[in-house]
Amino acid sequence: MISSQFADVAELAKSLLNENPYPPLRAISCVFGHGVLTLEGCLPSFFLKQVAQEAVAQIAEVERVENHIEVMAPPSRPA
Repeated sequence: MISSQFADVAELAKSLLNENPYPPLRAISCVFGHGVLTLEGCLPSFFLKQVAQEAVAQIAEVERVENHIEVMAPPSRPA
């Protein structure tokens, strides 16, 4: 478990996503209130959506993660 100052939970979550080896996670925003951390944004796969959720679930003050990340395939390139 990672512990944090209560006011810094969203900032800590964002930091964990920024330090993750998957660059697309840097585009995710985090909002924290009343023990709930909400993740918002778009990612190209369900795998990355789950990686984002697991990365922030380890924060001690987070009782629940609301994962509002949308999965959108990247635009296809013309052949």
